[in-house]
Amino acid sequence: MALRLDSFGLTELAAKPEDAFRLAGLAMAEGSRLPGYGGDYYRLRMGDAQVVVRTGRDRESGQEELLGMDAHAGSSCLWTVRVEKDLTPPGADALSRRILAGREEGPERAVVELLCPDVLPSIREGDTLRLNMAGFPLRISYDAGESSGAMEAGEDTTLLQGLVKDAKVGETYLGMEPLTKFVSVTVSTAMGDVELCHPLDMVAESQRDMVRPGAVVSALCVLSGDCAIGEYAGGLVFGQEQNFRLLADFLRRGGTERLRPILRSDCAVRFLENRQEGVENALSLLELAGRDLAAAGLGCLRPGVLTAAGQRGRLCLLVGEDEERFALLCRMDTDSLGRVRELEIGRDPDWEFDILETFKI
Repeated sequence: MALRLDSFGLTELAAKPEDAFRLAGLAMAEGSRLPGYGGDYYRLRMGDAQVVVRTGRDRESGQEELLGMDAHAGSSCLWTVRVEKDLTPPGADALSRRILAGREEGPERAVVELLCPDVLPSIREGDTLRLNMAGFPLRISYDAGESSGAMEAGEDTTLLQGLVKDAKVGETYLGMEPLTKFVSVTVSTAMGDVELCHPLDMVAESQRDMVRPGAVVSALCVLSGDCAIGEYAGGLVFGQEQNFRLLADFLRRGGTERLRPILRSDCAVRFLENRQEGVENALSLLELAGRDLAAAGLGCLRPGVLTAAGQRGRLCLLVGEDEERFALLCRMDTDSLGRVRELEIGRDPDWEFDILETFKI
């Protein structure tokens, strides 16, 4: 996602590479850390704007490496969307995602750049996401009349029309020092309210008196949806549901490094008759398990619940060729924090389970 500092009049903060590195360093030093599965985010609040830095882990040195920065607004506009398609461009870093978002009902679609997507264990087509929304217009107009409510998704932007519900002057600060002012309007659209942020000079002089509640706004926007809200406001969440979603995502897409945060240092992993202890050995065995399951064509994954005495009610993950033939079962033991103490992928004719329809993997 492009760093839309221009929407807040903050372009100079990243005008040169050294300026951008200085801003990223400030965010990492003074911002809030949001741990993800494959790296960390750092959120620096600057009044009505915020900068979010993406960092990954260098596999050889173990040190943090800067992947990029995103901008977002101090918005309270929430959307509940269905993931229609993954639009993440080739070459994007592992902490960035772009989706085509839709509604459960209605034809409207929007392209949304996801902010902090790696705090979620998985994002798949058909999933429902709760997002904090902001929009950064590339062009915009304000008019009188009635809104058609049109919303059209492009390749990486969205053309939308809606009614202005609230208009204010947004302000940015660095510490206690005031920096810039910009236009911030809350717009009602077919998919929900969105906070549009832009400099005043983007509006034609003849339309500036229309920047007020009740006006019809038409804009070509880059939309940003923050995933780090609600229970994920502080970053990734440890727990059996999240752990099984993460495990299923690994078995589908690979990438053992995303499993690292959920494993205790003294964890143990068993795959059939092979058992390994310690994080590095466990990840190596899981990588082997992922390759073997893919080679065997065991790509059907379904959540289940154990029903035998002593195990009743515990979540599990069923692995098979299809929903009629499950060959393996994954179960895990977690500590009080939700981190994995032991993970087993195996088969046992005495295991009893039911497929769980209320939990989606």
